[in-house]
Amino acid sequence: MFDFDIIKSNTLLGESGFYLNKTNEIVFLDLMNPSIIFYSIEKKILTKKKLSLPKPLGNIYPLENGKFIISCFTGLYIYDRTKDSFKQFVDIRKNNERRDISYNDGTITRNKIWIGLCHIKETDDLGYFGYLQNKKFIEIDRGFKVSNGPAINEKLNHLYFSDSFNSRIYQYNLKTLKKKNIFKFDKKQGFPDGIALDNKNGLWVAHWAGGRVSRINLKTSKIDYQIKLPALNITSVTFVGKALNHLFVTTAKLETTKLQLEKYTHSGSSFIIKTDFKGLKIPYGNTKTL
Repeated sequence: MFDFDIIKSNTLLGESGFYLNKTNEIVFLDLMNPSIIFYSIEKKILTKKKLSLPKPLGNIYPLENGKFIISCFTGLYIYDRTKDSFKQFVDIRKNNERRDISYNDGTITRNKIWIGLCHIKETDDLGYFGYLQNKKFIEIDRGFKVSNGPAINEKLNHLYFSDSFNSRIYQYNLKTLKKKNIFKFDKKQGFPDGIALDNKNGLWVAHWAGGRVSRINLKTSKIDYQIKLPALNITSVTFVGKALNHLFVTTAKLETTKLQLEKYTHSGSSFIIKTDFKGLKIPYGNTKTL
């Protein structure tokens, strides 16, 4: 039912895919082999650029002016693609957090960039997430080993969050910050990682250690579609293409044994999956309000 193309991105830990609608490209990162990767959808050409930033990288945020914010172990930096240069932007962490807390998943909404943080060893519940606006960070919730997602429906004021280590997906009301658990995965399904929303009440989930992408029907709170992929550790999902009806998926070679690589032969590759759904558009970051 779902056809997909394989992109040989060869990522140690591929993550943070965003669709650049101005240039019809996809941008994503290799977190553990610090690199920024561009894929031209029209030309089907992949370009990878090594970055002189300390690993792990966290997330990438495309900006309206053609630049990017990239988070890494030492904070957030502005990357100028044209000049191939960096400028330090901000570090939202407290001084006593900078040894043990690192940056992870995020997204963009109107006038805000959303930032997730994690415990660097992924053993303590020190992670948290929130948004940055006018260089001020507003915390939404904390108490996670790893902060994954979020995916946001601004019209409904709903935020979805992936609590990977507890195998749960939460929904937050952004007006009241009331939180509820909407789905619990079985360990055999792997762990929920990156997530993306479509316009038909669906939440798409990448399964770390699960070799698949699934769609949760938010009306029924049940999985209605699963797409098995030839990679074990699926890391992020985002809708791409001019019609936003293709799902771009990143994966990792990290934490994959030799035996598993023989079975999941495209671990570290990326995938573009044609769907019958349309994703919610994610805007560029507004440079005037950050």
